[in-house]
Amino acid sequence: MQQTTTETQRDSSTVPAISIKAAKDESEQHMLLNEIASFFLVTGSPLFLAFYQIAYQNFDASLELAARSLMEEGPVSFFAGRTPRPTASTAAIYLGYVGWQAVLYKFLPGPLHAAPRTVGGRRLLYRLNGLSAWAATVLVAATCSYLSLIDPAYIANNWGPLLATANLYSGALIAIFWLKARISPDLESETFVTGYFWYDLFNGGELHPRSGQLFDWKHFNASRTGGILTWSLIDLSFAALQYEKHGKLTASMALAVAFRLTITVEYFWYENWFFETLDGSYERFSFYSIYGFAAMMPHLWTLQTQYLMLHPVELSTKRCLALTVMFLIGWYMRHVVDDQKSSSRAANGDKKIWGKKVKVIRVQYRTSDGKTHQSLLLCSGMLSSQTQTIELTRTA
Repeated sequence: MQQTTTETQRDSSTVPAISIKAAKDESEQHMLLNEIASFFLVTGSPLFLAFYQIAYQNFDASLELAARSLMEEGPVSFFAGRTPRPTASTAAIYLGYVGWQAVLYKFLPGPLHAAPRTVGGRRLLYRLNGLSAWAATVLVAATCSYLSLIDPAYIANNWGPLLATANLYSGALIAIFWLKARISPDLESETFVTGYFWYDLFNGGELHPRSGQLFDWKHFNASRTGGILTWSLIDLSFAALQYEKHGKLTASMALAVAFRLTITVEYFWYENWFFETLDGSYERFSFYSIYGFAAMMPHLWTLQTQYLMLHPVELSTKRCLALTVMFLIGWYMRHVVDDQKSSSRAANGDKKIWGKKVKVIRVQYRTSDGKTHQSLLLCSGMLSSQTQTIELTRTA
């Protein structure tokens, strides 16, 4: 009996050491895979965007023809001779636009909103003036176009150089905030640095870097300069170029512009919802967020109007109505989900959806300052309906 007890004690004392070593090895392997994946994402994303732009500009928006040329010529020759480059005028206009948006972001009035608590325990304030900034930007652009002060198709006509400028701007921003995270982070407990260069570059750094009390760089980059607000100017510019080149504005172009305008206005009308998303709460201000919003979103999210400028598509009245109905159904479902989540959390679960009291899961979490907080997860309403639909589909 004594021997058995001794053996048991000896075995149990060695298992943790083995488990710790195995866990450490597994963690190192996992981080190594992250490092490799991050390297390819950081270096490959600009090439991916360049390929799309080359296909649009040199191959009549044909990905197939562009891919054939890439295979025949090889990547060096293919990209070296066709990748767009910034010009002095596009650089000046782009930086002027960023400065204009910064002024609007800082000085336009709007209600203050306390975002959900960060992982460091902070509740940051944001001034919700996005809708005013969007309206001011579109109004100024439309007025200047009407007075012939600017070419309404300027963005579309200089699309390649502007995208190249956006790439340089993104690179500068990434470098600046990579250094800031290591030299002077706003809050060290929210700053994520692993020591793996490419992974840190891709998804490390600070969570909500700020200049002053209210100028939040992540929110500014996501919603103003690179992301959602800029969609409207891009779409309208390609619509203007379609009219210039083909003498008409097709219904398909009008619908594409109108649909995205709807999404944009809704986003700014409910701007506080952004801070409850993964993007707003947990994405760090690194390559993933900076390049994604400043370079990829303006390019990839407006592919429809880019294509329709080159290839006008006529739609019958029935097809226009069908597309509009489909869009409105999808938009409404997503809007209701977001509204139910946000309002249920704001009411701390004391709310009814469709005449029934909401069902929530109350959870606790601990922030890096050691304090415990509560939150809730909605599991009724549209979310419940979507879950049931998904489960039925999987069962079928």
